[in-house]
Amino acid sequence: MNSITVYIDECLSTREIVKLKHEILAIPHVTDVEHPRHDPHDLTIDYEADTSLPGLVLERLRSLGFHPDITSA
Repeated sequence: MNSITVYIDECLSTREIVKLKHEILAIPHVTDVEHPRHDPHDLTIDYEADTSLPGLVLERLRSLGFHPDITSA
């Protein structure tokens, strides 16, 4: 299992976070998405080993109008 932490510039409402989690979980190989309540800009995404997944996550977030950056892998 691998994970990445993604920083999103935008502040998200609870509704937007839930919607975004579903969007990311729809990406093949993603197994979990966590959004810590204490940090409104971070998402931790767990995924099965796939070297292209971090790029796919960034592409999906950008296509939704967000400004993401991977802060740890």
